[in-house]
Amino acid sequence: MLNRDIYVKSPEQNRLANNGVAEVSEDHSAAALEVLRYELETFVCDGQYAKGIETILSTFLRNLGTKSEQPGVWISGFYGSGKSHLAKMLRALWTDQPLPGGASARGLAHLPNSVSDHLKELSTQGRRNGGLHAAAGKLGGGVPNVRLALLGIVFRSAGLPELYAQAQIVTWLKREGVFDSVCSYLVDAGRKLETELIRPYVSKHLAEAILHAIPGFAESEQATRQFLKAQFPEVQDVTNKQMTTAIQEALAPDGKFPLTLVVLDEVQQYIGSDAEKAYMVQEVTETLSKHFNGQLLFVGTGQSALSGMPNLQRLMGRFPVQVTLGDWDVENVTRKIILAKKATAQPEVDRVWRDNLGEMKSPATCAAPSSNTSPTTKRSSLPTTPSSRCVAASGKTSCAPSTPPAP
Repeated sequence: MLNRDIYVKSPEQNRLANNGVAEVSEDHSAAALEVLRYELETFVCDGQYAKGIETILSTFLRNLGTKSEQPGVWISGFYGSGKSHLAKMLRALWTDQPLPGGASARGLAHLPNSVSDHLKELSTQGRRNGGLHAAAGKLGGGVPNVRLALLGIVFRSAGLPELYAQAQIVTWLKREGVFDSVCSYLVDAGRKLETELIRPYVSKHLAEAILHAIPGFAESEQATRQFLKAQFPEVQDVTNKQMTTAIQEALAPDGKFPLTLVVLDEVQQYIGSDAEKAYMVQEVTETLSKHFNGQLLFVGTGQSALSGMPNLQRLMGRFPVQVTLGDWDVENVTRKIILAKKATAQPEVDRVWRDNLGEMKSPATCAAPSSNTSPTTKRSSLPTTPSSRCVAASGKTSCAPSTPPAP
C-alpha cells in the first residue's frame, strides 16, 4: 500500500499554507485571511493548547467582576512549539473574527466544550461591557520606543494609522464628526486620506478638505496646516497619561471600553539583554493593566520561562499566568494534521505495525515510540516516531532525520 493511499491528505498535496510559521499581526489582507482560515481549520485544540486557552479565558472571566487588574499571561516553549500559533488563534477566537464568505473563527475551529463555553461567556460579558476587541503584533518594527510601538499595534487594530501624530489627526476628525466628509472631499479630488497623512503638515489637499468640512475653521490653508503641526506634532515618546488617553479614544470613542486582548509576540526576542527595554515593558503593561479596571489583558510570548532568564524575571509580576508548550503538543499536531490516516487504511496499517514491531525496535531502523506510549498513538505516529522522522514522498517511505513543522 502506497502512502498516498493511506493518508487523508496525500503527502504531495499536504502543504502548510503558512509554511509552518504563524505570523502574529493585524494584517487583514485577503491573503492573510486565507492563511488564517487554514490555521483555524487545522488548529488542534488539544493538550496544552486547549488547557492554555481555557486557563487564559477562565482567569480573565474570574477577575473581570472584581474590577481589579488582569494578571498577564506568558506563553513559553522551544522554537517551533507553537507559541505564536496559540497566541494568534486566541486573538482570532477572542473576537470571533469574521472571514470572507460568512465564516468566523469560532465556527471554523474545532474546540473542546470547555473552551467553547468560556468563549460564549466572554461574548456575554462583552455585550455588557462595550464589546470585544483584540490587538496583536510585535514590539519594535523600527519604533524603538515601547509606548509608541504598543500604540502602533493598538492603533492598527482600530483601523487607525500606526504613527501617533497621524492617528491623533484621524481621531480628532472623527471626534469632530467630519471624518467622512474629509474623506469624500479627498476622493472627489483624486486623493486618499492615508496618502495625505504621510505629510499632513504640507498637504494642501488635506487642508482644503478640513476647511470644506468645517467652514470658518481657519483663515487659510496655511493656517490649517500650522494648526495640525501645532496640535498634532511628531513625537519621539509620549507620557503614560498620553498613552492611556490615546488608547481610550481609539477603542472607546463612545466612552464604553471593550474587553480587550493585547498579544505581544516574541517579547523575549525584543527585550534581549536590554534591561531598559525590560523595565519599559514592565512599566507599560503595569500602567495599562491598572488603568482599565480589569478590562484589558496582556499576553506575551517567549522561548524561555520568565524565571529562567535574569532579564525577564522583573516581568514575573506582570505575567504571573504561565502557559508552557512541549514536545508532546507538537507531536500530537503532527499526528492529527500531517499523519492523519484514512479509516479504510487503518486495518492494513495495524497489520504492518504488528508484523514489523520487532524490526521497528531495532536501533538500525526507525526507532519505535516509547513503551509508555499507547498502541493507538504508536500506530497513528507511523511512519513518524519521536526519535526518527520518516519522510513520506512520491509514494515511498524512507527514514531521515526531520523536524515537524510548527503548528
